[in-house]
Amino acid sequence: MQKTKIKISKASIYQFKSFFHLNFLNEGISSTYIDKVKLSKISKIFKNSSVNSLEVIHFNSAPSIIPVKFYDKDIKDKYLKTNTASIKNIDEDISADQKIKVVYSKNKDLSKTLGLDKQKVTHINHFTQLYNYLAGVVDNSDGLSFFIKISSGFFEIMIFNKNEFVFFNSFEIVDENEFLYYTFFVLKNYQSSIKKDKIIFIGKHEMFDNYYNLASKYSSIDFIEDDTHFILNFEENFFSVIHADNIRD
Repeated sequence: MQKTKIKISKASIYQFKSFFHLNFLNEGISSTYIDKVKLSKISKIFKNSSVNSLEVIHFNSAPSIIPVKFYDKDIKDKYLKTNTASIKNIDEDISADQKIKVVYSKNKDLSKTLGLDKQKVTHINHFTQLYNYLAGVVDNSDGLSFFIKISSGFFEIMIFNKNEFVFFNSFEIVDENEFLYYTFFVLKNYQSSIKKDKIIFIGKHEMFDNYYNLASKYSSIDFIEDDTHFILNFEENFFSVIHADNIRD
């Protein structure tokens, strides 16, 4: 009996140090790189589908961010040495606005592991994806814009001055108090008054209400509720992605 091809035009893989998550048709499956059963299952998904585009989003190591005008492709490994001990399979992105280069290390060649057609696979660092999105929503008003994306166990903060990128970092946290400490440590270094500027959260989810409420006691806050492929939380063998149709009003 001939197998029916599944109609999947585009899929995404979120790649971490010890595991990855395949997302397609609002469904997903996670696997370590040594789980032969899961790897075989995922390979069959691609074999029995009509995927013509696969995007691999890399979370496995901290990226190095360099303004294009200062970038030297011959010293990519030196850029990475300042941020991470993982210096292999080096790749680079350029932001959509052509202003910055993002250098990062790719953990595994999933094209080879899963038997994929490399011509259908594109790679992007998670920072590049976030930067490209935020660069499109930053307005031209005076002052700084502070964007925060919270996930379970960590959060990321990105700062723009008008339309210019200023700062990015991610922090592992265990509770709201650690979140507040790191957030306002960063903000205090970039502004004269906590009350003067606004924190803009990327996503709005009930599980983080305590974080929002705590931050609102010290600063004005706002939300961007466009959460397409928003990473809610992940840990070994567990991963969840919020889709546009799962956004809380």
